Amino acid sequence: MRRKIPWPALVLSILVPVFLPRPAQAFNAYDCLDHRPPVTKLVDFEFTEGQALRVVSGVWATSGGTFNSTSAVTAIATIDFCTPPLFDSPPPVTDLDASKFWYRARMLNQRSGSNTRVGIVYLYQDSANYYEASFSPTGSVFVREVTNGVGTTVATGTYSGGGQGKWFDAAVEWTADETVIMVNGLPVVRGIKQSARTHGRLGVITRQTTAKFDRLLVTGPFGDQEFRESFSAGAPAWDVIHGNWGVVNGVYQNSAVEQASLVLLPVFARFNDEPDDTKTFTVRARMLNPYGASGNKMGILYSFEELFEGAVTYREIVFGPDGIATANLVFAQLGPGGDTSVPTSVETSVQTFATAPYPGRRGQWFDVTFSGDVQGPHFSVSVDGTPVFVNQPDELTGPIGLVTHWTPGRFDDVWFNHGESQGPFSLFEPFDVPRDFPGWSAVRGTWDTQGAALNNRSAGVRDLAQMQFWSRSTDYTFSARMLNPYGASGNRIGLMFGFDFVAGDYYEVVFAPTGQAYLNKFIQGQLTQIATATHGALGSNVWFGVEVARRGPFATVKVNGQPVFENVPTAQLDNPLNKGIVGVISHWAPGRFDDLRMEEYWPR
Repeated sequence: MRRKIPWPALVLSILVPVFLPRPAQAFNAYDCLDHRPPVTKLVDFEFTEGQALRVVSGVWATSGGTFNSTSAVTAIATIDFCTPPLFDSPPPVTDLDASKFWYRARMLNQRSGSNTRVGIVYLYQDSANYYEASFSPTGSVFVREVTNGVGTTVATGTYSGGGQGKWFDAAVEWTADETVIMVNGLPVVRGIKQSARTHGRLGVITRQTTAKFDRLLVTGPFGDQEFRESFSAGAPAWDVIHGNWGVVNGVYQNSAVEQASLVLLPVFARFNDEPDDTKTFTVRARMLNPYGASGNKMGILYSFEELFEGAVTYREIVFGPDGIATANLVFAQLGPGGDTSVPTSVETSVQTFATAPYPGRRGQWFDVTFSGDVQGPHFSVSVDGTPVFVNQPDELTGPIGLVTHWTPGRFDDVWFNHGESQGPFSLFEPFDVPRDFPGWSAVRGTWDTQGAALNNRSAGVRDLAQMQFWSRSTDYTFSARMLNPYGASGNRIGLMFGFDFVAGDYYEVVFAPTGQAYLNKFIQGQLTQIATATHGALGSNVWFGVEVARRGPFATVKVNGQPVFENVPTAQLDNPLNKGIVGVISHWAPGRFDDLRMEEYWPR
């Protein structure tokens, strides 16, 4: 039977200290820290309660919640373990062995010279064999490879956001095919191939300076990986069951006009009570049907299973050019072994169990969102945001894919995400009536919702309230109306985004009644100004509207519909599981806020 092999968990190999009488053994990432598809958190160092790394060279000390290099020499310290949660778990991990990992560290260089550098080491095997990415306070990036004690610079670049005494995030995204170095979430060096080593420790490094480090985070892929496929780089390596699938002019299509053409996505829905199972999911695709007869249909298939050679069964949601969507159970004979050279396939049985109208027609692109809960079990389907099937009971276990019937159907912007959804999320909070479950919560300061608005009563140096929603996406628009009753330049109110609740870090765009706008980053207790501008909402006691549109690593800000900041890099490496926490903020002002709206962005 054709079954998708589950994505294996990252395996961490054990290098056992000599005083342990037991042999080396594999260590499953499940036994480490937090894990939730599509990411498992392998290591998370906050340097509290005496946390420290293994000192390789130099002088290091933990103090004030940071890990510090205290001598101006070449100093290296490496992550030596992640602590298993159970007393009978295997011994601590010392070596990372993975096909892909993400490693980031927060750092601060205490000196200003161009020859002083702070950075990260990765795939460290010993003091004579490792990779390194280091950063000068003057904005230079150096990627080095040390082999048998000989160091070679393999790539250079530049970055912004650093400097003497400034905290910034540095990260490496590594696979055998490509290494990407990032600063504050933006790539600064990429396209490096470093495949000579596939295992080793991770750590930090300083050269000719003293420095501080914090928030070391190591994550890896876990379970079915989320993806957004635009087909701009050609056809993906999906599992073609039948048909002639390929990319033409940036669109994925099947050129074989036959009874059934099928391709499977790298998604396998199941519920075996394992942490990496895809239990709930959302698959989205844009579709266009160029043919107009009632039998010309295309859509999404699920619960695929190969019964015996050439015979398969699956369920499907298909859309005809007549504006009717049908949900079918299909048994099909595809030819010997599902051989795609067979010109046509022969369906042996089609059982329709649900039909509904949908807003789509021949020759027009339409957006389909297919969302399911395996444990339910049920699915929901919407087209262009209009519900078509809602909580339809059905079996969902198995691979998910695309299907066409008697049409060279075209697909674009195919996405997969964990979690059940009816489409782009939106949340609106007008504060008109009290709610049992309000859409906001106070983080700092004194807040209430009297007078049908969200009010800050404390007028502190930094008062925050967050929306009670966040997502893994950084593609969203957040907006609000606001009023500042004070009139001095230091009395500022605005919006907060990219909020990391645990660390307290965030971005803010705030506005003074004297006409200045500020885009700032608050990291490690330190407020850094990124950009300034002027805005037209002058004076106190004036309501004005603010919108933050975040698209990946960039943000655009509008006041009363007019751009104030455009495409400013705002990609701080916050928690990879929660990137979309937003809220409101005020500095030394009892600000008022109304009509808070959060909308995830799906491009059309």
